[in-house]
Amino acid sequence: MQSNRHAGSCNLLRTLASVIFLSLSCAAHAAGDPVRGQTLFNVTYQCNACHGKGIIAALNVFDISSGGTVDGLVGAIQTTAMMQQYSSTLAMNAADLADVAAYIAIGSAPNRDQHGYTGSWFEAATSGQGIEVEVYPSFHSNPSLKAATGSIFASWFTYDTSVGGADHQRWYTAFGSMVAGEPIVPLTIYQNTGGSFDAPPTTNGQPVGTATLYFNSCTSGSFSYSFSDGTGRVGTIPLTRLTQNVTCSFATPYPTNADFALSGNWFDPATSGQGFTVEVNPNSGALFLAWYTYIPNGAGAGAVGQRWYTALGGFTSGSRSIPVTIYETTGGIFDTPTPQAPTTVAVGTGTIAFQSCSAATFSYNFTAGTSSGRAGMINLTRVGPAAPGCT
Repeated sequence: MQSNRHAGSCNLLRTLASVIFLSLSCAAHAAGDPVRGQTLFNVTYQCNACHGKGIIAALNVFDISSGGTVDGLVGAIQTTAMMQQYSSTLAMNAADLADVAAYIAIGSAPNRDQHGYTGSWFEAATSGQGIEVEVYPSFHSNPSLKAATGSIFASWFTYDTSVGGADHQRWYTAFGSMVAGEPIVPLTIYQNTGGSFDAPPTTNGQPVGTATLYFNSCTSGSFSYSFSDGTGRVGTIPLTRLTQNVTCSFATPYPTNADFALSGNWFDPATSGQGFTVEVNPNSGALFLAWYTYIPNGAGAGAVGQRWYTALGGFTSGSRSIPVTIYETTGGIFDTPTPQAPTTVAVGTGTIAFQSCSAATFSYNFTAGTSSGRAGMINLTRVGPAAPGCT
């Protein structure tokens, strides 16, 4: 989100299309709940009194010798003088042990404060919906002095809670700041309504819930959500990276890639409240984007006026003008596998062209779907600063 590049790209695009639009088997995820483990560690058992959130260099929570396993954690409690106080409490509670161990385990993944986690993420069991992530890393020169690091913006294309046509598409955004040394990122979920396809008015996101996001490797993670909009929706989505990893790494300074650095959020300020999340992936030879918009003349339509499209094209390293096919997907249910996979049809073509790290255009021509007959060009500006390594 290379020998014989053309054949390889074609095969990859077919594979990506099937991954994006067809239902596959569930991704595996850890038995312990690290989000609950975070509360247990920092509040219930107050382990952070000695093992800080990574802020105290000499006493880092993730330096615990357990390795993020239940057996290792029990062993540390039994053999470490300062931890033996937990021998009759934490060590005797299987559920708490599993959750605390899971929390410690995700802390051994690469630092989240890097652009490399930017990209397209999904759960195979509910393929046909997914989450696009952009990480805005901090630029502090001395990590030990950071009280807060960067931020994360996520865009989520999904559906209503019942099967239907394009009017059952739904999309949300989520935003939050990363705290130094803390692997779990709290987010606020927003919903935008009242816009019109590629036209004013601008819209503002309204808070509709909260979420947590963490990554336990460069290719896997988890997104937990809780809606406060009256629907009572709560759940956890195990995430797998859609395309190949490009720059996510344990190594510092983090590697950069001028092509992948174009990945992220783009919009037209004149129609703020709709926009694109783009992944430019030279390792996969593909460009994938999700387009968050509305129905034409939809200013008064509410949530049923939301629309999203996806687009996919082949990518050759160094390219800055990339043709794509635009798709419309219907028939899914919010965070739920369906007996029949969502239906995806090609509804148009487009071209995204990058003029610089902060300016681009997207030309589109719809031949079917909700926006059939619409054609135009959108002048795009990058949301936030350019990613490291962008030239």
